[in-house]
Amino acid sequence: MSGWRKPTSGGKISGTGLIARPDSGITKQGKRGYMGKTEKLTCRIHTRVTAKKYRELSTLLQRSRGIRSHSALLRNLLDDRKITVETHDDSLDAVMERLSEIRKELQRIGTNINQITRRFHLEELPEARLVHALEVQQLYGETDRKVEELLIIVDKLSRKWLPES
Repeated sequence: MSGWRKPTSGGKISGTGLIARPDSGITKQGKRGYMGKTEKLTCRIHTRVTAKKYRELSTLLQRSRGIRSHSALLRNLLDDRKITVETHDDSLDAVMERLSEIRKELQRIGTNINQITRRFHLEELPEARLVHALEVQQLYGETDRKVEELLIIVDKLSRKWLPES
């Protein structure tokens, strides 16, 4: 067991003993030391946790963005670094689907308006131009209804997710 030593700085977490060992070649990513050089991780810590705490850490690891191992997660926690956690709200699935549908419908309406406008400018008869103008007016009415629906959805989302001011 040469190379193993007990830490001298009190080394106990939650009543479990820690063992530290000098290690070479492992680098702490993203942590810069003196003169911008990457700081080497020279001590290894081994500890045990309860099954419940392990599940909590594993869940946090799965939900965290950019952290790939328990070791990296624990280093971030020990260094008091910000951990970005991804969450998914199932209640938003239907809302997002509807917003996507409205976007497609507005794109379709815009395409139709462009096509009718082109035909309008190619027409020489005033009566035919009037028909195209009425078609565009109807499409603008559809656009107004879609925008109104969007405003209602955005209002509901803001009431749910934004703090009241």
